[in-house]
This record gives sequence, structure tokens and C-alpha cells, in this order.
Amino acid sequence: MNTLDQLVYCSRSRLAADDERAAVLDIVHVAAFLNARNGITGALTLQDGVFVQLLEGSPSALDILMLHLHFDERHEDIEIVARGRIERRAFPAWGMTAPTPGPCSVLSRLIAERSDDLTAWRGAMSALLTEPA
Repeated sequence: MNTLDQLVYCSRSRLAADDERAAVLDIVHVAAFLNARNGITGALTLQDGVFVQLLEGSPSALDILMLHLHFDERHEDIEIVARGRIERRAFPAWGMTAPTPGPCSVLSRLIAERSDDLTAWRGAMSALLTEPA
């Protein structure tokens, strides 16, 4: 059985507010292709000027991806807030997806607290998803 990790990171957006939705869709489009090649699945959203991304995959694939993300100039102050082993993926069908944008008080609270509760992050992201972007 392959080991699977799930992690959540937060980072501060460097995008102008008018560019945010298009940038998220672009990130999702590119990431879906690249992540599928590397066995990574997940979801990305942008709320309160903060990117939140939940990623699932092998520990080594996630470590390599996190190194690459530090070179993306669309965000800064990247912080892994939660990480742990999982039995199965929460987003098995999506190399990357993005929920429909909109306020979510639970997600805002988790962002503000930089919570390390992986279950809470997973629940908040799952609740936002209706269909792949």
C-alpha cells in the first residue's frame, strides 16, 4: 500500500483583486495536468486575500511540489498549516479543482487561526465544492 499524505497550506496573494478569479482558474488548469502526472490531487481557493490549497499525494511528491510553489510569484508567505497521513483521498477525481468563489465563515476562521486541524480544513474545502472548475 502506498503512503498518502494530505497537506494544507496558506499563502498571501500578490494579485490585484480584479485578476484573482482568472488566476485561480489558470492555476487549476495547469495544476490539474501536472498533478495528474505526479499522483497529486486537491483543491484550491482564494479567500480574504489568502490562497488555501489542500493537496493529497505521496509525501515525496508533495515535498517536491511545495518546493516549486515557492517560485510562483502570484503568492508569498507560504505556510504549511496542517499535514498528516490519510487512508484515502478526499478529492480522488481531481488533479486540481476550485470551489465556486464566495465567502465561507468556517474557512475564514481557519485562515485567521492558521488551524492545524486537517479534518476541519478538509471539511471546509469539501463543503465549498459543487463541481470541478
